Amino acid sequence: MSIGYVRALRILHQTFRGHPPGVRLHILIRFFTCPFLRTLDLVPRGGRILDIGAGHGTFARLAVEQGAREVIAVEPDLRKSLLPLRCPGIRVVAAFDDAMRGSFDAVAIYDATYRIPIAEREGLYRRAFERLTPGGIFILKDMDASHRWKMSWARLQEKISDAVLGISMGSGFIYETREEIFARMRRMGFIDLKAREIDTGYPHSHIVYTARKPS
Repeated sequence: MSIGYVRALRILHQTFRGHPPGVRLHILIRFFTCPFLRTLDLVPRGGRILDIGAGHGTFARLAVEQGAREVIAVEPDLRKSLLPLRCPGIRVVAAFDDAMRGSFDAVAIYDATYRIPIAEREGLYRRAFERLTPGGIFILKDMDASHRWKMSWARLQEKISDAVLGISMGSGFIYETREEIFARMRRMGFIDLKAREIDTGYPHSHIVYTARKPS
């Protein structure tokens, strides 16, 4: 069972209380508007996880609390990755994912692919596949492009955030359909492809995709 809402808030407060006020506010808003807790059931207990585009480390912190043995949180934005995140089980790496080596029981990409040009996503998926242990799970949290009105709101919010706060790297808002994402996963060799809508009660069309490396 996933950790509860109140407990999650307490954990995040304790973890990030030393960060600047603006960063703490951003982490709090991100938690309130994104269903992190609805994806924690996918975290393999006792597993080693690679979190690509980890941001400030919210998912990584919750994954450790959920039972992950170790999370390698990779984030190229130095404004995020160089802030101190002192938590047993989490190692923050200020880099792009192609600098990583080793194998993992799970690879997670949480709301990061939409900032990556389409031409570069093939390589990203391939590296995720190669780093997984046999039977390992690929977790891709994204937005469901089929929800027209929710996507319009998401794009407007991102534009405002970029213009006012400048908190994200990359440019553009390129979301793919389920069919496009599944097709890319199949080309990489993934099996057991699934998609689960997790947007109930949220203004954004949250969806989580999972796939496995054959064992």
